[in-house]
Amino acid sequence: MNPAIHLLPTPEDLSKALASKVAELAGQAGREGRRFTVALSGGSLMEILSRSLVSEPLRSAIDWTAWEAFWADERCVSLDSPDSNFAAAKKLLFDQVDIPRDQIHALDDRLEPAEAARAYQSTIKRILQPQNGQLPRFDLILLGMGEDGHTASLFPGHRLLQEVQQWAAPVFDAPKAPAERITLTLPVINQAREVIFVVTGENKASALQAVFQAEGGGQRLPAAMVSPINGTLRWFLDSAAGKNLAF
Repeated sequence: MNPAIHLLPTPEDLSKALASKVAELAGQAGREGRRFTVALSGGSLMEILSRSLVSEPLRSAIDWTAWEAFWADERCVSLDSPDSNFAAAKKLLFDQVDIPRDQIHALDDRLEPAEAARAYQSTIKRILQPQNGQLPRFDLILLGMGEDGHTASLFPGHRLLQEVQQWAAPVFDAPKAPAERITLTLPVINQAREVIFVVTGENKASALQAVFQAEGGGQRLPAAMVSPINGTLRWFLDSAAGKNLAF
């Protein structure tokens, strides 16, 4: 499939365009009679997204009570840790809008990674209610990408790139601290109605070029393995990240 590329000249332009698309998808879910199920990511993504999303006019235009918030991945740390993706989302988004607390599905930081992953998968099943034998289908999964081409907590060469049974899996050996994490797996990511990558900075340009030049055979970067089966893939890039790409 050919992804949609949104190349924006400045961080402010990127924030506005990304937030507008997220608001559009939330509105679409509402018009179709669904709650808006979204999986967030950490890093700089939340800052970029929230800057415009919690500002007018979008803030008042969105029905926040229809949101069901999840995470594409999370670090196995306390929820108030500076390393927690939940903590960043709480500060930048949840404290600014009116998503009901029981619709924010943070990982249970009291559990060990394997148990936390099982509990998280059970929550996904309860809220998204896939039919027997089917994968859950998020309305939107928001992803970043590291300099090594990893996305969520799926790292180059890791065994979880071949995982087909678990929806949410524990990671014990992430090459970046903290080593213990929980991540959505590729089958779930690729089942989403919409997947949006947000990539900024010149330090991502080489990996981004490798993702877009990926071909069959050989070892592909994890970000290159994201390809929704029956959905849309979008890339929101700033000019620094996209400097090596030819459109």
